[in-house]
Amino acid sequence: MLRVVAALCGAILIVSCYAGCSKRQPASGRPSESGAGTGGSSAAPSQDAGRGLSGSGAYEVAEVANPGVLEVAAVFSGSPVPTQAEVPVNVNAEFCAHKVMTEEVIVDAESLGLQNVVVRLEGISRGAREVPESVTVSNKDCAFYPHVTVAVKGTKFAIRNEDSILHTTHPYVNNRHWFNVPLPSGGSPPPARPIRQTGVVEINCDVHKWMRGYTVVHTNPYIEITDAKGNAAIDKVPPGDHTYVAWHEQLGEQRGAVTIKPGETLQLKLEFKLAQ
Repeated sequence: MLRVVAALCGAILIVSCYAGCSKRQPASGRPSESGAGTGGSSAAPSQDAGRGLSGSGAYEVAEVANPGVLEVAAVFSGSPVPTQAEVPVNVNAEFCAHKVMTEEVIVDAESLGLQNVVVRLEGISRGAREVPESVTVSNKDCAFYPHVTVAVKGTKFAIRNEDSILHTTHPYVNNRHWFNVPLPSGGSPPPARPIRQTGVVEINCDVHKWMRGYTVVHTNPYIEITDAKGNAAIDKVPPGDHTYVAWHEQLGEQRGAVTIKPGETLQLKLEFKLAQ
């Protein structure tokens, strides 16, 4: 799976982590199970949620005859509906105060759409979707932006500091320390590094303890993140039967199957709720 090492504040960069890298315990304080989604099963949320990624072979870009589209709508089910709150800060308060909001569960008040659900299709080794060359995570307003990103094995990972204070990026790949890079204000960003494993990268800042972000790395580019309304679309899907996995950092993982017919747009609704 992925390998990560990080430093005092920051974003994600991916570098090889050889034997001897330390393994840490997953962050505590998260629910132990998620609600069942339409057509899928639920599983406990975990930093190891990406370990079940299937298909270790290289992905090949090729034409797909009559591809389809999978449209996803992820909604929050249950009461009360979570709302974002201001995060108290005790480091660099003169810069960070009143800028940082909770990001673990973001729900649209009107549609109940759930943001930052990562939906991926398993086992596709040949398709028309291109592999992104790079993914960038920035330290911005004392938080990681974007909070959740996706990548494909082989994609280069870049980190940036847009704030006028020191950040340090300390990523963990599948719970294992990857690297630790200080990012001084106005300094040159470190070179982007190729992601060599699949899995979940958790990004931390050792200076600003509230800072946390995630990058989910897949075997193929058939992976998307739901937006502020809880919607996502995976296009250019080869017709046929596909297993999907929907992952949320706090509400868990759901799995199911869909059948994409030639030229079809299929709609998939997923429901998540807090553990009881």
